[in-house]
Amino acid sequence: MATKKLARELGLLQRRNQSSSVPKKTVGSNQIFSYLIVIDFESTCWREKNNYNQEIIEFPAVLLNTRTGEIDSEFHNYVQPQEHPVLSEFCTELTGITQIQVEAGIPLHICLSQFNRWLQTLQHTMGVVFPNEQRNTSAPSATENMCTFLTWSDWDLGVCLQYECKRKQLHKPDVLNSWIDLRSTYRLFYSRKPKGLNGALQDLGIQFSGREHSGLDDSRNTARLAARMMSDGCVMRITRSLQSTSARLKSLIGKTSCSTDYKKEQVTVDEKENTVNPSKPSSSIHPALTASPDAATAGGMMKLVSGCSAKLY
Repeated sequence: MATKKLARELGLLQRRNQSSSVPKKTVGSNQIFSYLIVIDFESTCWREKNNYNQEIIEFPAVLLNTRTGEIDSEFHNYVQPQEHPVLSEFCTELTGITQIQVEAGIPLHICLSQFNRWLQTLQHTMGVVFPNEQRNTSAPSATENMCTFLTWSDWDLGVCLQYECKRKQLHKPDVLNSWIDLRSTYRLFYSRKPKGLNGALQDLGIQFSGREHSGLDDSRNTARLAARMMSDGCVMRITRSLQSTSARLKSLIGKTSCSTDYKKEQVTVDEKENTVNPSKPSSSIHPALTASPDAATAGGMMKLVSGCSAKLY
């Protein structure tokens, strides 16, 4: 009897050891991109309506590993506004960014240069490659890891950075011309409209970590949301492009893949909410965002800019 009991205990222990040795399920083993760079700018803003141009005052970026769901690297700088160098009281209250922090920051052109060097470091040390880079081959090698950008909405890269660089005649890295809009992706994947980033997290039982409207904290939480969506079966695909798309890039643009079927919808601009709304079946790319940067500037993106004195979440 004692022998049988011991045998049962040894068998149980062996099964436990076997189960503990099994690797944990990866977050995004079926993903197109090995890495996603999550960006969430903070910019100058005012309580009252005005015609002031917004300027980036916080430039964060976090590198999300789609297999592990972990953040492998971060970039962060506070940026000096040049056109309206004094922050409004409303801006400081909303973002938590102080006048001292922006005065100790760097101009946007220097920030972009440092950001570009960070990207180059990722390329050299981690084999990161971007789909819209000029390359001799269409497919990445075994040592290369495909990467693209991800934002909560189109505002960060399609409006804020795009227009500030045009106004100030600054060179923007071409890799920033295409990205994933996680807000529209979330809506299509879960078939519901999120009530801001925090609301989307809460819907999935995730508590926001840090301070809302802190660019770095928002970027980290957006990365957490993306990781959860990938673990739920969402395959991240590029949803926006500000340039003529090459064959290589076109193959990476499309509908978000879901674990369940969903209605095919066209993403269009909603002026009132600065969001994307489903419409009749068609391509997921807005025409004004798939043409050249000039066409995007002159076309649909103007709807996103008009009347926006602060970023909408």
